[in-house]
Amino acid sequence: MEKKIAIKIFKELLDALEMNPKQLSEAIGKSRPQWAYDVLNEEKNVGISKNVAELVCNKFPQINKSYLLTGDGNLLVEESNAIEVPIEDKGSFFTETHNGAKFYELPGGGYRMEVSLVPFAAYGRFANECDTLEPDNEEWAKESFYTDKIAHGKYFAFEVKGDSMDNGTRYSFEEGDIVLVRELDRIHWRDGLRFKEHPYWVVVFGSSVLIKQMVAQDLTEGKLTFHSLNPSPEYADFTLDMDEVRALYYVLQKKPKTVMF
Repeated sequence: MEKKIAIKIFKELLDALEMNPKQLSEAIGKSRPQWAYDVLNEEKNVGISKNVAELVCNKFPQINKSYLLTGDGNLLVEESNAIEVPIEDKGSFFTETHNGAKFYELPGGGYRMEVSLVPFAAYGRFANECDTLEPDNEEWAKESFYTDKIAHGKYFAFEVKGDSMDNGTRYSFEEGDIVLVRELDRIHWRDGLRFKEHPYWVVVFGSSVLIKQMVAQDLTEGKLTFHSLNPSPEYADFTLDMDEVRALYYVLQKKPKTVMF
């Protein structure tokens, strides 16, 4: 890649993240920011390395690694696993699965999927460690999401609390957003979690319920590492033993919070 193009891409990255070189270095775990100033220096033949691109994209999943390295495509990824799905038509009742999810056929095709809204927010707490999530609990509120097919499995909705997953981009999870999740049974955890395909998870451990990005799984040690999108130092990555985790749910969709005017 030509030096001028690399400089242009790096400046775009800093602008998109609203950071200076020092702040970006700290965010991706580099103790010295000199590498960043070298990238911006027209006198030096230094571009964005694969290692730096990997660190940036692990920390900021909305950034397109291919664009950083080659200039192909766009700086921001075009799609996210956490997509925003509006529901405008209630549709006509079609079926209910044995796990309690209801499906309503929509006139234009596809279905409105209705699931239970768990009364423990993502970044909230279970009332006590004896609580379980029962999909047929009729006292829980309901949330709807669009799907193009009938889906089987244990699906729930969680409300997002706090700002640990808010980095100011459209890929953020803001307080008040609602996410559709699917539970992954414990018997599948040891097979290797597909966190590259599904990066965002609601994880329950102890009495805590958090929404985080999963960034690593050590099958040998039985550990999971989680990351916050908010680059603030208070939201550091953390690792849990899988035996500590009570439940895992991967995020499929996001509905933004309703704003009243």
